[in-house]
Amino acid sequence: MSPQLAIVGSRHASPDGLSLAHAFAKELASHEAVVTSGLALGIDGRAHRGALDGGGVTVAVLGSGLERVYPAAHRKLAEEIKEKGALVSELWPWSPPKPAFFPRRNRIISGLSVGVLVVEAALKSGSLITARLALEQGRDVFALPGSIHNPHAKGSNGLIKQGAYLVESVEEILSQVGTLAGCAINHQLDMAPAQVLQEQLPFPELLANVGNEARCVDVLAEICDEPVHEIMMQLLELELQGLVSAVRWLCQNEEGLAMMDILMYLFETYIHSDVELMVDQDELLMNSPELDFIKMTYTRH
Repeated sequence: MSPQLAIVGSRHASPDGLSLAHAFAKELASHEAVVTSGLALGIDGRAHRGALDGGGVTVAVLGSGLERVYPAAHRKLAEEIKEKGALVSELWPWSPPKPAFFPRRNRIISGLSVGVLVVEAALKSGSLITARLALEQGRDVFALPGSIHNPHAKGSNGLIKQGAYLVESVEEILSQVGTLAGCAINHQLDMAPAQVLQEQLPFPELLANVGNEARCVDVLAEICDEPVHEIMMQLLELELQGLVSAVRWLCQNEEGLAMMDILMYLFETYIHSDVELMVDQDELLMNSPELDFIKMTYTRH
């Protein structure tokens, strides 16, 4: 069975980063490795293109339905991928792209692969979410070193500091994967026990205040004495790890809609600044015509 490697990185990568993503994907394809990525602009798109140019197979995991390919600029690329690989989505075929879908999409990218290569990633890049999920799934994490002057390499350089494999060639990746290609690698980064525990139970103060009964985000922000946007970012991380659940309920004032706006823009603004996706109030109301306003509450799993 051919090994499947994920290549991820910034949507606003440098020319060197784009060139490296294409070159690594092309060479991996020439070694009969399947290249997996997220069809996004930047590193993802160049990785898919490199695999195709190398005559190989590539898999694109979407943050939308299969009939709503996003971004539109990659629709032609998506058609080529269907011919030489596969488009994958857990969403209904006509589901539009939403900010919350992208971090969930990342767990599929890492889960399908025996390892994840991060080419360029900023400090708040969604690629770091993919790397963390890969660790939780027992996959290897590789990173290409970048210039200290490149802000889009600070995240990937940080991964190397934490123990990710610094690689400079495809041979180094393939030698690490070795005979384990085709199956999940039961390997974790060499981290201190305290760091592992922190990964398992992030944001303990917030988690301790999310009980079995649903609580509003603004209430949690007041209890934890933190800004609402910080609480929203932490809640999204906890939800991705399956520790809390979001619950929607009717709210009769504008605060409810404002909180939903924060949720929809959160991923773009605070976690994955590379996402170029707009969500407005009209779309929210159109998707939920029976509700005047929606408010998010969270409950403990």
